[in-house]
Amino acid sequence: MLERTFTIDAYNEELEIFDYLDVNCAQSICENNLEIPQEYISKISCNDDTFTIYLADSRSYYREDWYVNLQRLEYVS
Repeated sequence: MLERTFTIDAYNEELEIFDYLDVNCAQSICENNLEIPQEYISKISCNDDTFTIYLADSRSYYREDWYVNLQRLEYVS
């Protein structure tokens, strides 16, 4: 199974970032705004104005609300 990755536009108006984008800020966005459970996040990497979430290799979340919603957001690719 392929690792699932999502790139988030951190400066989208729907998200609240702190002073600057770092892993802690991205982690907070994942937990609070995107409602991704911590156990499914294997890694987060930050760029200038985006961050990428690498999800754990599992099929158990494919029908979870947070996963379905994540795929539908305009600022997620």
